[in-house]
Amino acid sequence: MQVGTGFSATASSREAGAEAADQAFRSVEKPVLAFLFSTGGYDQKDVLDGVLSRAGGARVVGACGAGVLTPRGVFRQGVAVLALGGAEVFAVTALERFDERDSEETGRRLAKSLLAEAPVRGGTVFVFPDGLAKNVGRMLCGLYGAMGPDFRYVGGATGDNQRLVNLCQVTERGAATRSVAAALVWGCSFGVGLGHGWKETGAPLIITRARGRVLYELDGHPALDVYSRRVEGLDRRNFAVSGAAHPLGLVDAAGRFIIRDPVRVLPGGAVQMATDVPPRAVAFLMAAGKDDMLEASRGAASGAARTVRAPRFALVFDCVSRFLFLGEGAGEVAVIRYALGAIPFVGFLSFGEVAAYEDVPLVHNKSLVVACGGV
Repeated sequence: MQVGTGFSATASSREAGAEAADQAFRSVEKPVLAFLFSTGGYDQKDVLDGVLSRAGGARVVGACGAGVLTPRGVFRQGVAVLALGGAEVFAVTALERFDERDSEETGRRLAKSLLAEAPVRGGTVFVFPDGLAKNVGRMLCGLYGAMGPDFRYVGGATGDNQRLVNLCQVTERGAATRSVAAALVWGCSFGVGLGHGWKETGAPLIITRARGRVLYELDGHPALDVYSRRVEGLDRRNFAVSGAAHPLGLVDAAGRFIIRDPVRVLPGGAVQMATDVPPRAVAFLMAAGKDDMLEASRGAASGAARTVRAPRFALVFDCVSRFLFLGEGAGEVAVIRYALGAIPFVGFLSFGEVAAYEDVPLVHNKSLVVACGGV
């Protein structure tokens, strides 16, 4: 297995892609796949062209995010590339239009495209959906339903420096919007770590009315009224900040929490969430200290590395709202770097993270996902 990483903050889109790719592919003799992560402010098609000019025919998959992660820190402008190669490592990619009218069918089409080129019954699927698409969770259900539990699923949803435009998804076929990009990798082992550090507060709540990303009622009352009663000093006029400290935690069958981030107040006391919420689910308002969140980051990174016999590299998907809540000086990248040791890594600030607690892939908010690859 051969691995290389590269980063560029050059202002020119094509030059940034070429420079980052040149660094990454320098130590990869037989290139197979390039993970490409970039930030807003670039022409994403030109970035991709720059990477392809150095990729030597390798497949490419990636996303535009709110920031790029490297061992040196988080960069709000830049391009990062991780190149993977070797005679026994294989990858195929797919890029599908995201049909919000039938999200499950989008996932099934994505699976069909991947499996059409991959004569395998196992591997790891890296998936990068549009961060603003509706029913991303249903898309993952369609993907999982078509591919099954013998594959692992991990990734992050795309964004663009929080402006929520130009949410770009990338493969060697092109840079698209309103789509989902994916790569299926085999011949390489992956360990996946997931953590968030949030803990439940108060009594449980029932989501009595919700549709898509809109949470209308908790325990039969307008969602905002429940928030106001439960959260001391809640500022309704600045809900994006006040609500960020108290996301919703959905309880799974094993008692683990899947985080849903509140975004803004809607007319009638409804609350728009960052990701879809299911009606009739049990939920808690959550809280976390920064130390708890950083400990969860350490656990996600070290847990991912421990499950691979010989770890060689890592990919990191960190929620942008988590990064903003912790603050740029919190040192989360230093915690990840220490947990991974000398393992090189790249990643991006995502608008929703993809990982499974067991087999089934789920969408998470305010969470950190680390995928560590090796042999």
